[in-house]
Amino acid sequence: MKNMKWFWVLLAATVCGRAQVTNQIRSDVYALRGTPVDGSSIYAFQSMVHGIATDFSFMHINAVTLRKGPSLPISTSRTFEEMIIVKDGSLKITINGEAKTVGRGSVAIILPGDTRSFSNAADGETTYYDLTYRSKNPPDAERGKKAGGSFVMDWNDVKYVPRDDGKGGTRQFFSRATVMGQRMDLHATTLNPGQMSHDPHHHRAEEMIIMLDGDAEMYLGPAEKDGRRKRITNGDIAYLVSNEYHNITNVGTKPALYFAFQFE
Repeated sequence: MKNMKWFWVLLAATVCGRAQVTNQIRSDVYALRGTPVDGSSIYAFQSMVHGIATDFSFMHINAVTLRKGPSLPISTSRTFEEMIIVKDGSLKITINGEAKTVGRGSVAIILPGDTRSFSNAADGETTYYDLTYRSKNPPDAERGKKAGGSFVMDWNDVKYVPRDDGKGGTRQFFSRATVMGQRMDLHATTLNPGQMSHDPHHHRAEEMIIMLDGDAEMYLGPAEKDGRRKRITNGDIAYLVSNEYHNITNVGTKPALYFAFQFE
């Protein structure tokens, strides 16, 4: 139990200690492989992205791997909101005493003031992304409550819709307000080999691409052409600042699976 308490100490240090940094997160691909690992015999903790976003005083993205064993202790945050995306394995998520066990590709949002705890429900390891963030504008608890509060969404409950152009398909998880954001939009895309998601485009909302599986190439540029092209593979995250032109192309031999998360 002592080791598990260090997880929340480390998370709090990551959030609070870096909340005062002045660096704006830049558009880039942040690789999971090679990111330093901290933790204990119960969990591994990798800090992948951290800094200031256009509408957020901080945005931190951590990859957490739980070994087989006891649950992480119950904790409550009143200073930030949290989103969970399960990468591999099976995760038991308990919010305000209500538990739900979900697998790969499942998602949760935990609003400030709600209690949460996580435990590994798989025979082996379970890895998930933990996104913590706080808005520059004052948090709006009533807005979050009206939008539906905290929730867990099982991958298997989200309908897959094939694209008309034959490039793949999409699962739309949500597009809603929360305590910390006026619009938070998350969908999962399956992109077939050799296909491009769309022509390079841009939008005000900042965005993250979280690659669950596959090999792809991100376009990052100030305009529709002459930008950077960077490889993104299983476990990596691409961060796109406001109005950055971007697209993604599957350069592998199997379908690529990734989440696209827009926030403002």
